[in-house]
Amino acid sequence: MNEGYYYLITSLPDLSLNDKNVGYTVRSFRELAAEHLTPSDYELLTYLYYPYDIQNLVTLIKHDHPWNNNGNYSREELELCLQEPERLPVFLQPFVLESQKLWEKTSFKTLLNAATTHYIDWTHTIPNRFLRTWLTFDQNLKNLLIWLNCQKFGLDPKEEVLGSHYEAEFLRQTKAAEINLKSWDFQFREALNHFDNPDIAVRELIINEMRWHHLDELLQPYVFGIEPLLGFAIRLQLINRNLTDTEEPGTRRLNELLSGVMNDYQLPENFADR
Repeated sequence: MNEGYYYLITSLPDLSLNDKNVGYTVRSFRELAAEHLTPSDYELLTYLYYPYDIQNLVTLIKHDHPWNNNGNYSREELELCLQEPERLPVFLQPFVLESQKLWEKTSFKTLLNAATTHYIDWTHTIPNRFLRTWLTFDQNLKNLLIWLNCQKFGLDPKEEVLGSHYEAEFLRQTKAAEINLKSWDFQFREALNHFDNPDIAVRELIINEMRWHHLDELLQPYVFGIEPLLGFAIRLQLINRNLTDTEEPGTRRLNELLSGVMNDYQLPENFADR
C-alpha cells in the first residue's frame, strides 16, 4: 500500500446519511484499516473511537450500563487498565487518578462527563488539522444543543456543557436572552433555527445532515491521504447515529428521555452524548 492509500480509498463505497446497509460497521472498518495504515495513521483513526472506550471504562467502574463493542479496547484490556492506569490513553490517566476515590459515590453521568472533558481538551492538541477541526466542530455543536436543552428545561449549563475551550466557556456564561452566535460558523446558527422542531426525528435528521455537509467541506482539500479514511469512519458513525435517532425505536427512546427531563428535571445518564 502506498502512502496515499489510493487503492483502499477508491475501493470504499460512496455513503449517504440515509444508508441502512453500507457494507461496513463502525468496528469492521477500523479492523480493515488496521491492516493497511501506517502505525501513526492508524493511531489517528483510533482517536475517533475513544468516546466508546470512555463509555466502557465508566461502565466497568459503575457496572450498570451495556458494553459497547466499537471501542479500541476489549473488556479485559480496560480491566487491566483500571489496575494499571499508565496503560490508558494519556488523557484518561489523570481522570482515573483524580476520581478513583469517589467512584462509589459518583454517578455514571458525572464520571462520563469528567472523562469526556479530559478527552475534549486533549483533542485540541491532535496534530492532524482535519481531525482536530472536525472534533472541535462536532463538540461545539453538541454543546450548543446541550445548552439549548438546558435553557428549555431550566437546567444549569455550567454542569452540562463540556470542555474548557473558548466556545464551551462562552455557553456556560451566556443566558438565553443574550445568546449571540454572530462570530460562530453558519452551521451553529442553523442549529438554533431547527432546535424547536416538534418532530424529534426530523430535527435530529436535519442536524445530522448539517454535520454531513460540513464534513464534505472539510474534506475537499484532501484526496488520497489519511483524511478521506478518517472521513469515512466519521460518516459511518453519523449513519449509525442517524439510524438510532430516526427509526421508530430511536424516536421512542428520545421521547422517553425528554419526558423524563420534563417530569423531574433530571438529565438522562447519556445526555452529554446527545
